[in-house]
Amino acid sequence: MNSSGNDRRPLAVERVRQAVEGSRLWSSVDYVESIGSTNSEMALRAQHGARHGSLLVTDEQTAGRGRRDRGWSSPLYSSVMVSAVLRPDVEGARWGWLPLIIGIAIAETVKAHDVDSVGVKWPNDVMVADQKVAGILCEVVNTSGGPAVVAGFGLNVDQRNEELPGEAATSLHLAGVRADRDVLLADVLHRWERLYGAWRGDEPAVTASYTSLSTTLGEPVRAELPDNSVIEGTAVRLDASGSLVVVAGDAEHVLPAADVVHVRSRNNSD
Repeated sequence: MNSSGNDRRPLAVERVRQAVEGSRLWSSVDYVESIGSTNSEMALRAQHGARHGSLLVTDEQTAGRGRRDRGWSSPLYSSVMVSAVLRPDVEGARWGWLPLIIGIAIAETVKAHDVDSVGVKWPNDVMVADQKVAGILCEVVNTSGGPAVVAGFGLNVDQRNEELPGEAATSLHLAGVRADRDVLLADVLHRWERLYGAWRGDEPAVTASYTSLSTTLGEPVRAELPDNSVIEGTAVRLDASGSLVVVAGDAEHVLPAADVVHVRSRNNSD
């Protein structure tokens, strides 16, 4: 069982390595106890030729980043934090699906631990009810071998209320889950690999899985765009690139990137 407080312990990384041994996607699993940002480190490694499927896992990030360079941190040994280098053999127009399939993998893992209120909020959050339990960040990096994607996520596992950044966040412990972090990570990686293969094959099942878990589709939303403009309407579907399609009035708006607020729960949104 996962320990807490002063009894927290390092991730059992050897168990993770054993769990993904023979994987067709994951080529290596590196571990450091503490680091500034796993995504920043893996971006450097990608530029120096890191292999497709390389993973970096840590027990503490001191300068973790979310979308738009928002800061993110958590107590030592309390979260699952990992970044991967991916070199997809899929047209770049479809790479917007990468954070979405990671979200599905995390949500399916959480759901397997009897948390029925788990869902995915477009584009990069995993929610338990109206609270964020995981965040995802995918970044394209230019390398001598062509563009690569650094894909990372952080999953809150063992935090108590006082260790979280406000009421908008939660942890698996607070949701009633008692599981070792290595077990959770191995499960996410297995599901991520399966979904990655299905995405490469452009299988409709990936869209169906996302739709079934989505807390955004079908909801009234306020989309705050990178240029500071705002669109309010109903989120109706995802397109082939993973962009969100919002209907506002008589027009459809295709949003490749935006901060989405669910209007029905605006007070609980990030």
